[in-house]
Amino acid sequence: MEIIVVIGGPLDKGAIRRWLNQKLQQKDNQKFQFIGVDGGCLKLMTEELPIDLAIGDFDSISVEDKETLKDYASNMIEFPSEKDFTDFEEALMWVAKSYPQQKVHVLGAFGGRVDHAISCLWTMFRPELQALIPYLSLEDEWNYISFLTPGDYVIEKLDHTKYLSFITTGPVTQLTLKNVKYTLNNQDYDFPIALISNEFIEDKMEISFKSGGIIVGQTRDSWR
Repeated sequence: MEIIVVIGGPLDKGAIRRWLNQKLQQKDNQKFQFIGVDGGCLKLMTEELPIDLAIGDFDSISVEDKETLKDYASNMIEFPSEKDFTDFEEALMWVAKSYPQQKVHVLGAFGGRVDHAISCLWTMFRPELQALIPYLSLEDEWNYISFLTPGDYVIEKLDHTKYLSFITTGPVTQLTLKNVKYTLNNQDYDFPIALISNEFIEDKMEISFKSGGIIVGQTRDSWR
């Protein structure tokens, strides 16, 4: 089973179903758990996809939509609007406890307010969510974002992407990139850096580093 978390960022009509067709080869919806986070619930309802859990403070939807959601969703968890964590953080903490070691796809993180997008990226480095890092990705039709903590990894190329980027969240040490167009060998960076627009030269590449955190992007231009 895989978990699909839909949050409140802009998504074109039909985007979730197109993503499902593109990434998951039209698997039966029963293989997934659909979680709507606040305004993300409306996107799932619009596309007539199930909501196994609606979660959030629901301050971004109307009273009428909230009442409809109560009948539509299989389960609903409502938080007060004033709280220590964002709705997205609350949802991921619930996922980490309820579905350990399950693949988690997050849709709706891109295309809206830039501070929301940055918040989604940095959320993954909260101590409470470290267990999710090997399993979670932020995605849309053109971008696949994953997260790495120190170690040695093999990354496989996704068919629908062209570019490969590595963005550090702070200093990193002994960063090595192999089987890519632009390689590195035990490179240290004392500051956050965006190493973007690299490319695979084979179907797989290797990355390793000793300390720090890295955001990995497999992307393509939306107009291509």
